[in-house]
Amino acid sequence: MMHILVTLLLVACHSIPTTWAVTCTGCVDLDELSFQKTVERFPYSIVKFDIAYPYGEKHEAFTAFSKSAHKATKDLLIATVGVKDYGELENKALGDRYKVDDKNFPSIFLFKGNADEYVQLPSHVDVTLDNLKAFVSANTPLYIGRDGCIKEFNEVLKNYANIPDAEQLKLIEELKAKQEQLTDPEQQQNARAYLIYMRKIHEVGYDFLEEETKRLLRLKAGKVTEAKKEELLRKLNILEVFRVHKVTKTAPEKEEL
Repeated sequence: MMHILVTLLLVACHSIPTTWAVTCTGCVDLDELSFQKTVERFPYSIVKFDIAYPYGEKHEAFTAFSKSAHKATKDLLIATVGVKDYGELENKALGDRYKVDDKNFPSIFLFKGNADEYVQLPSHVDVTLDNLKAFVSANTPLYIGRDGCIKEFNEVLKNYANIPDAEQLKLIEELKAKQEQLTDPEQQQNARAYLIYMRKIHEVGYDFLEEETKRLLRLKAGKVTEAKKEELLRKLNILEVFRVHKVTKTAPEKEEL
């Protein structure tokens, strides 16, 4: 009997994909009993219907989105529903309610305060971090930008590299005042990065953006910890805010020695 049990266990282990990723950091697992009550407690909910034990790039993208969303807002529930087409068919009725295609998982829905008002991520749209952010931004007033970015800063810094020096200095003072009002330590650190880049572009010109981007990418490609990689990525994301389609402002003249 023991031999049979061991054999079955080994077969089961070999049948599980090596890339199996069960957990989704920050996600709430919902089922047929908890679904409606939970969704209706939040202004907005994004829910991924998938196989019971999801893995792969799409699941990883949803997990990455969950991490970003938790930093950006408290008004969005990020949840998953595992649908089984075997055994007791757990959550299959819930999937049927929303016409989930179990041959084309995952299906992602955005609910707006109740279980009957929702939009679905179009099936032709790839499940990526950026597409999930765009999906939420297009259908809600919520802002989930790139990690490190601050919405209020982004809005006033469009075309910063091309505006006159006096306007640049004025913006630096305005955003410095806003930075001092921030209470979240991570946002304070991100705001400091904005201000550093604003001053550098004011002093050196647009060339700074290109050179700094190359420098940060070299550091990120080197042997650094995951925490350092995340910090460098946030800085790269902030740098992208300053990128313009066309530079129309003349770079400051370098003083001769």
